[in-house]
Amino acid sequence: MFKKYFAIMSLSILSTAIPTLADTAVTDEEILSHSFKTISFEEGEAPIKITASTGVWGSVHHEFSNDYATDGEVSLKVRYEEGSSANVTLAPADGSKWDFSDDRMILAYDVTNPVAEAGRLVTTFKYDGGSISYQQNIEGNTTKTVYCVLDKEQYSLGADMLPSPVGENGMVMGSGWGGANFDPSTISSISLRYSLDGVGYYIFDNFRVVPNPLLNPENVYSNIVDKFGQYTKADWPTKTHSEEEMHERFALEDAQNAIWVEESLARKDRSKYGGYKNEDLRQESTGQFYTTKIDGKWTLIDPDGYPFFSTGFGIVRLDGMSTWISGREYMYEELPAKDGELGDHYDRLQNTLSPPSGVKAGDGFPFYEANLERRYGDNWLEEWGKNATTRFEAWGLTSIGAWAEPKLFFGKGSEHKTPYTAFTWTTVSSGKHIRLYDSVPDPFDPEFEKSTRAALNSQAVKYNINKDPYCFGLFVDNEFKWGTSMTNNSLIKAVLDDDIANEKSYAKKHFLTVLQDKYDTIEDLNRAWETNIASFNELGKSYTGKISAEDGGVLIYEIANKYYKTVHDVMDELLPGTLYLGSRNTEFGTPTEVIKAAIQYVDILSFNNYNEDVQREKFRVEEYDMPMIIGEFNFTGTDSGLFAASGVGTQPERAEGYINYVENALKSGNFVGVHWFQYYDQPILGRSWDGENYNAGFVDVVDMPYPELIEASRYVYDTMYETKFNHVPMTNIDVKNPHINMDLGTTAQIEAITTPLNLNDDINYYTSNAYVATVDKNGVVSGVSEGEATITVKNANDLFVVTSVNVTVGENIEQTALAFDDNAKEIVTTIGATIDLSKYLELNAIEKSELEWKSSEKFIATVDQSGVVTAHSSGRVTIVVKDKNGYVTDSVNLVIQ
Repeated sequence: MFKKYFAIMSLSILSTAIPTLADTAVTDEEILSHSFKTISFEEGEAPIKITASTGVWGSVHHEFSNDYATDGEVSLKVRYEEGSSANVTLAPADGSKWDFSDDRMILAYDVTNPVAEAGRLVTTFKYDGGSISYQQNIEGNTTKTVYCVLDKEQYSLGADMLPSPVGENGMVMGSGWGGANFDPSTISSISLRYSLDGVGYYIFDNFRVVPNPLLNPENVYSNIVDKFGQYTKADWPTKTHSEEEMHERFALEDAQNAIWVEESLARKDRSKYGGYKNEDLRQESTGQFYTTKIDGKWTLIDPDGYPFFSTGFGIVRLDGMSTWISGREYMYEELPAKDGELGDHYDRLQNTLSPPSGVKAGDGFPFYEANLERRYGDNWLEEWGKNATTRFEAWGLTSIGAWAEPKLFFGKGSEHKTPYTAFTWTTVSSGKHIRLYDSVPDPFDPEFEKSTRAALNSQAVKYNINKDPYCFGLFVDNEFKWGTSMTNNSLIKAVLDDDIANEKSYAKKHFLTVLQDKYDTIEDLNRAWETNIASFNELGKSYTGKISAEDGGVLIYEIANKYYKTVHDVMDELLPGTLYLGSRNTEFGTPTEVIKAAIQYVDILSFNNYNEDVQREKFRVEEYDMPMIIGEFNFTGTDSGLFAASGVGTQPERAEGYINYVENALKSGNFVGVHWFQYYDQPILGRSWDGENYNAGFVDVVDMPYPELIEASRYVYDTMYETKFNHVPMTNIDVKNPHINMDLGTTAQIEAITTPLNLNDDINYYTSNAYVATVDKNGVVSGVSEGEATITVKNANDLFVVTSVNVTVGENIEQTALAFDDNAKEIVTTIGATIDLSKYLELNAIEKSELEWKSSEKFIATVDQSGVVTAHSSGRVTIVVKDKNGYVTDSVNLVIQ
């Protein structure tokens, strides 16, 4: 039996845990006398209080264990259930505070990620008056030491991530958020959060005070960047060591690309736009791109009438890719002279989000640009643009995504022969309209329509994109912060906080009118909101009280509806025939209310989605039947000299991720394109605007391609139309062994049967508790420790086709279970009919009131929360039932005639 509260370890053990670092004036005695006493969950330590969140934001289960203990014999093993805001919190049991105001000493702790998938870890320090959070990725199957440097001047060096100053197994916390009036002398608790959807696992140990490894950044990070903008302390296959080597490699690449381009242009199964030249699938030729459904699958149609799937890059431009020089000159081994050959590339930076600490304005330098001049000479920009489209043809990329260079690509399709999207902001600082929260506009402000008109004129109409058949659409704006909670939402709070006495309180005035139409009296509103507001006039003043979730959703919908309608109407007037591609909302931060507004006005619904595939519940695909496009996705690595932590580790893993992601979109039936962010890597020390420094590109800072990604792209291009139109969709999964009891250390095979048969390669398996049972990609379950787990068995290409398997390791314990009987595996019915699916459901240790029902396509059939389905139109639909408190689930396919 492990005890929760314990005292400081012996001096001899503590001393061995302190890194030996130069330039540190901290003594062992000072560390021992620090207010924070070591927490290793061993007997005899100072008492601490451990709490875990539960409920709507996710649940956390924690226990003491002997697994992965890094100091002593005990560790804290944590499992984070669905919900990215769940956390476990450590605090002094007596309510005292920890004082970290002496920046020579910091907190460090060990964390193990025991599963193969990388996780995101957020560390939050609560202090008097606020909190401050930091985040970093923890690679799968690793143990890391996290160093919590709280002094912004030491960790805020203009880059999201820098190489660890304490060896490959150590990491300094990455940049985060919060910290207003930060007082490190009053730390009252430390919270640890998984910060990704799904189930997450971390094992924590050895929270201790150590000398600060970043006390003198100049000693740690001197000369870490070479003249090409590459890391000096490592080597990798595509690293450039000299200009001679650079030119030799580019000559070889140019020769290979010429061969590939010739082969591509000779293909008889591709149109001049890159479409699928299959006469059986050809549609009407209109001279412009449009969307339609073929065999129930959404697709773009190119101007000649052939099906088209859009792949390509965002950021085929050079603006915004400078990196800070001022304030960190010591990091660069060699910089060009300002009056020398490459000196014209220096630029002046100011008003950025993440400058080096203490720097407000100064010099920046775009190494990628300079390397292009080294390659092409004085005419580098034009030559770069030409070579880019040559590469895209050779690599099998069919288009260009958002943020292309307007003067090189917009309105010039007849020259570069590459389909492209245009992009514009209505939110630029020149617009005079009101911003409600962050960049979210007040669309009820008459100035917003003027801002929209000005934006489209300057970035789209100016280039005649609607007259260019190669332009297939326009993105307008990017990643608004709508908020996901309808009761605790910064955008909602900003509107309610306004006073209608303010002449420009347009959104608040509109919302008040909506409320007065909905509620006959203020008493009716008070009952709904559980408030005691005196009158509607009182509500019209600055209001900071609570609001009902329903009416919070109404406000978000009203704002989104007016926003999308305004942009749509201006586009319809100025750019007739150009597809409206939406506002590139985030997958994780877009509420259903925004989606329901957008689908009324956009031609293609766009999301930015940095997950392993496009099957995301938060897309709410059950709410609409329309084409979708991914504006941003990628897989980044850490094996090419860049520091930002990633979801995968290597270039081959990036390539595998690319293939899986694109094929998943092709098989979905909803997606008409996916765009990789971005063409080239971000600067090694961070882009000047916000410090991002990911291995995001298909090419590096020297413009050298990553061969694995090029081969992946060519493979996808060669097979993508056959994948899209010949793919046989899986409509049902059944398992022969829905209950598995196994001994510790043994394995068992899940016996899955698909409809149609033999589609098992398209099944994904997920465990609810990897501490008890793991499952591999083939459905082989391994018993890890005694207990219970549920394995979700899911169609990789349709999140609604799903079932589950209960697993017990050790003693066979009765578990919650549900399953449709054999009579319900595929039901045929007619429009207007109703069916009670609960009659076909077999339940064990669960009540019908504990179930949650969902339809995959509400426009075909809806299902209420008692399981009664109503058929609305012909087609196929999947109905999913789930234990709302757990993971057991099953699905049934209905055919409506």
